[in-house]
Amino acid sequence: MKKILSTLYIILACATPAIAQVKVSISELVGTKWQISTVYERHESAYYEFTKKEFIWHRDDGTTWPSSFYLSNTIPEKFDSTKVGVSTSGCYFNKYINKDHFTCYAILSFDKSKGEMVLELKNEKFIGPDDPITFILIKK
Repeated sequence: MKKILSTLYIILACATPAIAQVKVSISELVGTKWQISTVYERHESAYYEFTKKEFIWHRDDGTTWPSSFYLSNTIPEKFDSTKVGVSTSGCYFNKYINKDHFTCYAILSFDKSKGEMVLELKNEKFIGPDDPITFILIKK
């Protein structure tokens, strides 16, 4: 019985990440604006916007912070700038920070009709939120 339960746990552990992710295309993201759910709930003005090549943070003070990004089907070892604006779909969202750092998020869910996207940080080399981040769509 222990052997059966152990095997079942291993199968579930391996299957869960594959089941939990979804593939998103650049065309689904371009032109959309999102707020982190806690920011949305507090009625703050900061939001994120997708263009074909940039993920732009519009801060409360009116300043912006653009970051290059691309989508991939695997977790990359380093940020590949040749894929920015070219990689058309994937289940990982990779955002440039600086020449030594980038963030890689697994896209756990994406539902434009419900207006929700959930991302989970996957780079081990970057310190960030432990829990998945829920984004609320504010403009399609």
